[in-house]
Amino acid sequence: MTRTGRDTARGTRAAPQGEGAGPVRRPSRRGAWVLGYAFVAPTVVLTVLFSLVPLGMLLWRSLYSGGVFDFAPTFAGLDNYTAMLAEGGGRALGVTGLYTAGFIVLTMGAGLGLGLLLNSRAPGVARLRAPFVIPLVVPVVATALIWANMFAPRFGLVNRLLGALNLPQADFLSSPGLALLAVLTFGAWQFFGQNVILYVAALKSVPQDVLDAASVDGAGAWRRFRHVQWPMMHRQTLLIWVVTTLTGLQTFTQIYVLTQGGPDGATSTALYYVYNEGFVQFDTGRANAMGVALFLLSLLVTMAQLWLAGRADRAR
Repeated sequence: MTRTGRDTARGTRAAPQGEGAGPVRRPSRRGAWVLGYAFVAPTVVLTVLFSLVPLGMLLWRSLYSGGVFDFAPTFAGLDNYTAMLAEGGGRALGVTGLYTAGFIVLTMGAGLGLGLLLNSRAPGVARLRAPFVIPLVVPVVATALIWANMFAPRFGLVNRLLGALNLPQADFLSSPGLALLAVLTFGAWQFFGQNVILYVAALKSVPQDVLDAASVDGAGAWRRFRHVQWPMMHRQTLLIWVVTTLTGLQTFTQIYVLTQGGPDGATSTALYYVYNEGFVQFDTGRANAMGVALFLLSLLVTMAQLWLAGRADRAR
């Protein structure tokens, strides 16, 4: 080999490890923290601006009385809360609780039952999934107007069916005893499709081999559901329970279109009370007080649900 070739070979020979290359730089712990905060900062800023700041303003304005456009409100302290509870607010909270309880039972019960049906291997069941999504995508106002015509006193579909069965007809939306039931029926029909979808997804998450093993051990459909499926989807059920509860507590559009809080306040929920006091009566003090009460009620109910779910998990 010539000298030139030997020199070329030496030049192309790989340098020993650690020679000719500087030490590998690792990001410092401080730099990692800065990078992490940089990624989290947009979410924190948006949360503060659109959640915490409005909540703070709500708490502050609930202690003052005045109109919507009153830039110099008068300090009222807790008088707004006492006036709110005494002048229809207490009843509105009761109506909200009653509506939410019925809403949870109807939507979660129907969602679970239909979810089990759609998750079965019965022929043609898969084609029935699409209709349950329709109430979720159709505008609430449009469907509420349709249901208002269905509940019409003389020519509505419901009263015609009652007449065909020789049953007494009723003015559902004008009767204090039936108006809330009619609104609850419409609200459950509109929302239960979401629970069907969530329960189907929860049932699909249960491993099929576990169900097959239970079947081999002689477990029937009810025992498989009671001892296998239900315990394995308790986290999804907690999510459905919390979301359904918050939806019931925040009901407004159905009330506004169908009954406008009537008759005689029988369907006036907490959120409708906020609208009526703030934008109809222009009394922001009572409206803000009800807003704070509804926020605290939602927070306490959610915390209680999480506590009960955690206690059930520890008991297993």
